[in-house]
Amino acid sequence: MKFGGIPVTPEQELRGLISDWRKQVDQLPIWSTGEERLHALMSQALSVKASFARNRVDFPEFSWEMLLDFLISWHFKHPIGSEPCYEDDVSNAVKAAVEATRLESLDAALRAQAYRVRKTGGTKFRVSYKWDMGLEVADLYLERQAVPGNREEPTQKEVEWASKQSRGRLNAFIPPDDVISSAMERTRRAVQAWRAVHQDPPLSDDTDLGDGLTVGIMAEVLAALMAMAELGEMAHSSARLRGTTLQHSTEEAIVDWLARLCGSVPRELAIQAIHRLMAGPGKSMRTAILIPNHGLITVLPLVMFPRAIDAIVLRTAASDPARYGPIGKRQGERAKAWGRWLREIPGVKVTEGTKVRNLKGQAVGDLDVVAFDPVSRKGLILEIKWPIDALTLAETSKTDQTIVLASAQLGKVRSSLVAGDVQAKLPPDWPAFDEIDWAWGVGMPQQLTPRPMPEPDMFATSFRYVSNLNPVNSLIELITLLKNPIVPELNRHYQIRNVTIPLLGRYSVRVERLECQEIDWSPVVDAKSG
Repeated sequence: MKFGGIPVTPEQELRGLISDWRKQVDQLPIWSTGEERLHALMSQALSVKASFARNRVDFPEFSWEMLLDFLISWHFKHPIGSEPCYEDDVSNAVKAAVEATRLESLDAALRAQAYRVRKTGGTKFRVSYKWDMGLEVADLYLERQAVPGNREEPTQKEVEWASKQSRGRLNAFIPPDDVISSAMERTRRAVQAWRAVHQDPPLSDDTDLGDGLTVGIMAEVLAALMAMAELGEMAHSSARLRGTTLQHSTEEAIVDWLARLCGSVPRELAIQAIHRLMAGPGKSMRTAILIPNHGLITVLPLVMFPRAIDAIVLRTAASDPARYGPIGKRQGERAKAWGRWLREIPGVKVTEGTKVRNLKGQAVGDLDVVAFDPVSRKGLILEIKWPIDALTLAETSKTDQTIVLASAQLGKVRSSLVAGDVQAKLPPDWPAFDEIDWAWGVGMPQQLTPRPMPEPDMFATSFRYVSNLNPVNSLIELITLLKNPIVPELNRHYQIRNVTIPLLGRYSVRVERLECQEIDWSPVVDAKSG
């Protein structure tokens, strides 16, 4: 195909069509309506979810949270209009959000160059994976394992209280102290469990998030909001399914709730926390989980039970560049977990922050983590990056790009060291740099990437992955596992399925998708089983 006489690849054509689809979304009549559209959008989306659940219709690859995220983001993107809000307009927007859950994921993967695209007809595209997706599937399994077991069910006293509430009191209910205390204890334990399950070092409760807020305060506020959301949904006389209701409160009422549940949190800090968690332009509902809605604040129980507590509190703080400095420094401190882990391998010596100097003795950089085995004379050099965990498509793509840039950065240092243009100051009891057989890689906190590194003979791994390799008996064994990682097996642990996505009413896109089996996998299990 040609555009203006210039040849266009199938991938460029497909991305152009997705861009045209976005323009159609921006022109939907719903965006000319008033403030009432936000409630209508959320309400209809949750009504559809409830209907599917009642009829036991399930779409494993579908994310209701993502659908709501698109609807709310689009609402804040478009100015409030004055036209009346009709049901058909709402339905068309919800349908577009359903399409977005697939098309935006596809476009993100295309931007990351993860897919190969070809035309199989005038209006048909075939999209297939460009790389071996074993590491991506390993990430999916490790993420699944990082989720604690089922939350505690409400106590009998909570259930009995909820059964006596009427629909008319849903948004103004006031549970007795013993009921609310019971719910708060459960949700507090849920927050603690979610924070503890991640293998990267948890943030301490006193971690400063700016404006007087700390990680401990934000975690307590999240637990209180969860208790409020769950009790409210239980009290809804027509709700039989979790995550299918909307709750509306004034800011003052929510602050009163927080004051009642979080006795150690001053009222002014509770207000700060609410504002941090408030959705708005440019914010994702994955972190901004309170929705300003026509003078009220809407709470969606569906999104009130997030797994990545630390990532939420960090991202809500780091959204203001003025607050990111101290947070970035604390993230760097968390990266020291790599050195501590490597020191547990028998016979391995580790040094961190090794200075690299030019021939004039001037510092030109450093090597984040350097490990050395005196017996085998093997060494490992890691460029460590510790971004805040990704919770959205955009954040995942940015983390993937961080890995690529880190590889290029380390590659330049390696080239200069090999050429003798710079020198690394190793500990005095180590051999000279060129007497050690080095392996080079990039270390991330959680995210793996199937993308080949731009630098030859270089790998990328994650702290979550290597933590699951325990015990590692030698540096040689670790290097071998990092260069040839253990990953889930195609047709045993996962399948590649084809999904057809309609586009603009004329086109169809047949896309490969990963589907994990409902079985356990870990690199340790596979290593032991051979």
